[in-house]
Amino acid sequence: MDVRQKPLEWISLVYLLFFVLAVFAPSLYGHGYFGLSQTALEEGTIFLFGIAGIASFALYERLMERREREREQAKSQYQRAQVELMESYAYIGSVNRKIELLKQLANDTTNTLAAQRHVTKDLFQSLMANACSSVGAETALLRFVDNARLRTEREFLHNGQSFVFRVSNRDLLTIYDRKLSHSFVLSEDKKEILVVPSDRAEGELKAYLLLYFPGQRIQEIDASLLKVFVNQADMLYRHFPMGAEEVS
Repeated sequence: MDVRQKPLEWISLVYLLFFVLAVFAPSLYGHGYFGLSQTALEEGTIFLFGIAGIASFALYERLMERREREREQAKSQYQRAQVELMESYAYIGSVNRKIELLKQLANDTTNTLAAQRHVTKDLFQSLMANACSSVGAETALLRFVDNARLRTEREFLHNGQSFVFRVSNRDLLTIYDRKLSHSFVLSEDKKEILVVPSDRAEGELKAYLLLYFPGQRIQEIDASLLKVFVNQADMLYRHFPMGAEEVS
């Protein structure tokens, strides 16, 4: 049954009552009253019943409009709550995914150092793979730069194949000098590259994480999470020797 059907039936009965009263108004008077003729009284009564009927319908329309606004408001609130709930689930899923990445990072680092007492290329590859996974990047480069001489000491490429990061060390130094947590730079071949420098201030050696996104589709960037990866790489490179098989 239509939600409006029952109220409509009641208003129809009310209007029908006024119509019937208006029809039988002439039988209400046998003669005039208060100095008014019988005809004038009948006409006035019919007019009043008509006004009452119109007023009833007008009141009904206002009531239905108010209910419609309330229904639309409730619908809007429901949709907003649904969107907020979906965003909450997405956020929780994102947090859980980041926690898993950090767990994997800590586990890989601990196992490698405990077993070998030195870092390997695979460990840096794991760091970059997790960084790419966390933000949806396609390719990553981990570059260790002597800022004083603008010289690259070492770099590791993840999932690069034939891709080349054409970003100068001077551009990287500019990001460091401006104390930016991260920044996009335009490479020499006109590609947008996300650069995340490590936080360590002592010394001239600096680690930079460079990320390239497929088709320039860039998701929301969690710079704090990327900082974890690049700071971990910086610490490992500074304090642990590379394995003999890794040194070229």
